[in-house]
Amino acid sequence: MGAGEGAVGRFRILALDLLFMAINFSALTLFSSLKDVISADYGFSSTELEWAAIAYSMGIFFAFLIGHSRFFEERPRLTVLFAGSCAAIPQLLIPLIPNALAVAALRFLQGLVMSAVPIFSYQGGKFFPGFRTLAVGTILSGIFIGGLVGSTVGPYLAVLTGWRITYAIFGVLMIAIATSWVSLTPREALPPARKEVRKVSISIWRNRFTWVWGFTFFPGLWIVFTLAPLIHFIAEKQLGIQGHIASAALESSYVAWSFIVGTLARYLCRGVTTRRGMFKGIAAAQVIQYVLTIIGAAIALTTNNPTVFLASLFVVAAIQGTGPTFWSIPTVAYPEEIASRAGYALGLISNSAALIGPAVTLIISALAVTGTWIIVMVLSAFGAVITLASFKLKLPAEEGEGSGA
Repeated sequence: MGAGEGAVGRFRILALDLLFMAINFSALTLFSSLKDVISADYGFSSTELEWAAIAYSMGIFFAFLIGHSRFFEERPRLTVLFAGSCAAIPQLLIPLIPNALAVAALRFLQGLVMSAVPIFSYQGGKFFPGFRTLAVGTILSGIFIGGLVGSTVGPYLAVLTGWRITYAIFGVLMIAIATSWVSLTPREALPPARKEVRKVSISIWRNRFTWVWGFTFFPGLWIVFTLAPLIHFIAEKQLGIQGHIASAALESSYVAWSFIVGTLARYLCRGVTTRRGMFKGIAAAQVIQYVLTIIGAAIALTTNNPTVFLASLFVVAAIQGTGPTFWSIPTVAYPEEIASRAGYALGLISNSAALIGPAVTLIISALAVTGTWIIVMVLSAFGAVITLASFKLKLPAEEGEGSGA
């Protein structure tokens, strides 16, 4: 493969990863943006809708557990097809099944779409080693680009065609991107299967770095996905700002920080060629994101000015930058042969926040606004501290021998 062809190939892979995330999360956001229409049509109660939301979050956690299984580790292409199918098939079935329990089960399956993320993280690091955080950030921005599309285009399309047809349209698009990804991604762009890397004797789960780094994203993930549904309530209660304006400001800022942090990490890693140097640069960028979130939350808590409040949301949204930095590390800290497998372990640890986040969200929503912002600041401080603690650990790739993963 020539240099020009290689450049085109890697950008094609990046585009496919981004489109996969954006299209799927555009569709997955419909359940939230059309919940009033769906509940009115099916007669669901608010409690039943909440259970569906919790089931979806639990699916996200189990996505990394399933992806870490030997069956899927041996078949990375099948993993992405599985992830896309788990999102697309329920998308086509939900309009046909007016049963709350069945819908909750289908939403659980849709959460499994996240099982593709460690593979995309591997590709970002492999094909853009000097810009890995920017590449991973670009891919992950699809989550929030999809959120914006699903919350704006989705309701408008539902008015024109009905919510069932809207679901079907997005379902077809989801199938199209999953099959396109599988057919257009070459084998050399995929992580090596477990049977190809038996010579790598590093125990992923017994390694201290895996656990510490896994928990560095726990608070970031909690804040990102807990603050999004709460900001509507917070903005209206605190300053009387229309909820949809605050939500749009936060979501668009999430997209922006997905790219900003990549530029920051690139600056901090300039001239660095060692794994240790790259890790320190990326981890330093993550610490900065947590500190900015604390500053933004403090401003949001203390201001009485609606304009300043909306501006503070941009600073708070720096928390989204912890996603690209976190997912940039597997290809830096671990040997390339097991980077994808390590990504599933790290994702499983960090996404334990998905198991408790929704329930805690319900509790937080009953608190005063002050309590919500204080929790954001405390979690961010914890994230910064544990990220700093990871600086002292030896990277798995630096270890001479292990006991087998």
